[in-house]
Amino acid sequence: MAGRLFGFAWLICALALGLTSCVSPEELRREDEATCAGYGFHPGTDAFASCLQKESLARRYWAAPPPPYWGWGYWWGGGW
Repeated sequence: MAGRLFGFAWLICALALGLTSCVSPEELRREDEATCAGYGFHPGTDAFASCLQKESLARRYWAAPPPPYWGWGYWWGGGW
């Protein structure tokens, strides 16, 4: 009984985590605009657009890395 309850609690936690991690592109844009406005940039300027671009690139940089590549090129291509 306790194991079944634990499994159910684990499932609920996993679903809650999955649902809270969903963010729409509009919400990301609003967050980036708020960040850039907080830095002192004014909407409609080139500096503001540059700030938005840098925020987007920073988000992509800090996203999870792609899985490692274990293909043939790793051993035959170079470092050995």
